[in-house]
Amino acid sequence: MSDNSAHSSDQILRETDLTADNTNAPKSGFMAGLKGLLFRFRILLLLLWVLGLVAIGYAGIERRFAVPDKNNLDKFVHVGVFAAMAFWPIMVCGRRKISMFLVFIVVLGAPGLELMQAHFGNGRIASLADMTASLCGVALGAVIAWFARRIG
Repeated sequence: MSDNSAHSSDQILRETDLTADNTNAPKSGFMAGLKGLLFRFRILLLLLWVLGLVAIGYAGIERRFAVPDKNNLDKFVHVGVFAAMAFWPIMVCGRRKISMFLVFIVVLGAPGLELMQAHFGNGRIASLADMTASLCGVALGAVIAWFARRIG
């Protein structure tokens, strides 16, 4: 009786080891390669991200960089720029807390940009609609990055 139980427990251990090896197999493919590449150059990409924040702040107060409000084109610019700024920290950072902190900085940047326009605007006008478009862009970028990380 004990031989059968020892044999069956050894067999169960081997089966669980086989399933563990199959589930922990390294993933290969485009997304895994992209995540590896982004993680390898994460310091450089995060420095470029900081420069992007500075460029957005500067472009937000300079009148010559203003996008015409014709056909609400500026709202698409707000969504796209802030989506990109929320996407990169999630894709580049390996740690969840750090990436969420950086995305929180982008969230604070949306009303901050409008406050800078109201104070230093150089003829630019702060707009609640622009801030809403920027916050929607942050949400869109975070959702896209979350799906991209889940796929890879």
